[in-house]
Amino acid sequence: MIPPVPRWIWPWAVLLPAVAGSVNAAALLALNHGGVTHLTGISTEGAIGLGSGHVALIVHAAGVIALFTGGCAVSAWIARGPRWIPSVSAAVLLLLVSALLVSASALLDTTPWLGVMVCAAAMGVQNGTTSVTSGAVLRTSHLTGMFTDLGIALGQTARRGTVDRRRVAICLIVTASFIVGAVLGTVLFDRWQARGLLVSALLALAAAGCTVLSHVKQAQKGE
Repeated sequence: MIPPVPRWIWPWAVLLPAVAGSVNAAALLALNHGGVTHLTGISTEGAIGLGSGHVALIVHAAGVIALFTGGCAVSAWIARGPRWIPSVSAAVLLLLVSALLVSASALLDTTPWLGVMVCAAAMGVQNGTTSVTSGAVLRTSHLTGMFTDLGIALGQTARRGTVDRRRVAICLIVTASFIVGAVLGTVLFDRWQARGLLVSALLALAAAGCTVLSHVKQAQKGE
């Protein structure tokens, strides 16, 4: 069972998976392969490159993995404060995500591979921030764990066992938001190409703003 989830975390659960879904869709459409949020697929792509001697696949996979992991490292280095607390450092990290996506939007049209790498770094920062802040309960860049937890809940329900309703709620919200974000990212990319990432950047900025407001409210309550 996960602990009670503070109300301030729900904007993250809605906004940030939508960011990840939209960014991943843009990255997939820009290069017609790979992605930046699910490293299982990227690692498989790299392994295929190694097995087939396809150097481009190897380089792409290595770059995405390195930058995503580096983004996670940056989030762990900057993040401060106890878990489940809307810290200023978390807001700063989400601002960094937004800034990276703005940079990626400027690069994706002219230098697609470089724009995708910047997207990977942004998603690493985002997923690292949510994981560190929530104690790995909330992950916003991929859905494998979410679908696993939902499947477990279905099995527990079938045998009339105890179901962690909070986890189910988080999984449903994150999954729905990611898929909606991916649909949005596809529509935006079809219409505006790389400029569609500016909407993703605005969503990340909104999440940062919600974090700051929550931090201020908690600080006022503590006075």
